Amino acid sequence: MGPHTFPLDLIQAQRDLNRVYASLERRPVHTAPLRRRLQALLVRLAAHPYWETTAGRDPSAKVALKERVRDLDKAESGLTDRQERILDCIRSWVIEHGAPPTQHEIATSVGLASTGSVSYQIAQLEKAGVIRLDASRRIALRW
Repeated sequence: MGPHTFPLDLIQAQRDLNRVYASLERRPVHTAPLRRRLQALLVRLAAHPYWETTAGRDPSAKVALKERVRDLDKAESGLTDRQERILDCIRSWVIEHGAPPTQHEIATSVGLASTGSVSYQIAQLEKAGVIRLDASRRIALRW
């Protein structure tokens, strides 16, 4: 089967799970709250409706999700604060509106004065591999 397209909430749940695991590794005592959070995330991941789809039943899907999250975390580790704010804006907008925002909408949302600054930051996000631009220069998240 080809590349998987995972729902944003599934990717976020896997990212949260990875972060909780990392916190447990660093903190050997007083871990009860982290363990409860870990349990809740494991249930959320296992019960996600994506696993009932044809793509989700593919044996490689769970491995692909973990790899995708690892790649995204690696790509996002070098982002500036402004780039992170823009990426968060894009994600929120896609969740709320079902389509990516325009550069003007991004500028307004993150408090930038010009769309030129947004354009530069979008180019940097594309270079980092966090987003991609389609043929019509519309923003597309990597998942």
